Amino acid sequence: MSSDKNMGERFGAAVRRLREARGWSQEHLAGEAELNRSYMGEIERATAMPSLATAAKLAQALQVPLSHLIAHCEDPAAA
Repeated sequence: MSSDKNMGERFGAAVRRLREARGWSQEHLAGEAELNRSYMGEIERATAMPSLATAAKLAQALQVPLSHLIAHCEDPAAA
C-alpha cells in the first residue's frame, strides 16, 4: 500500500515539475487536459490516483509522451 502512495506522490511531483517548468497554474493545466482544477490539486498532492486515460490527457496537455511522464514518476532523478 505504501508503494502506491509513494507512486502517487512521485507522479504528482512529476506533474507539478513539468507544469511549473512551463509557468502554468494548476488551473491552466486542468483546462489544457480538460480536467477539473480541484482534481489537478488532488493529483499533485497524491490524494487522488489518476487513471491511465487521465495520465495520457496530462501528458498530451504537457506536450510530452506518456512514457516520459511515467519515467519521471518511476525515477525521481529523471526530472
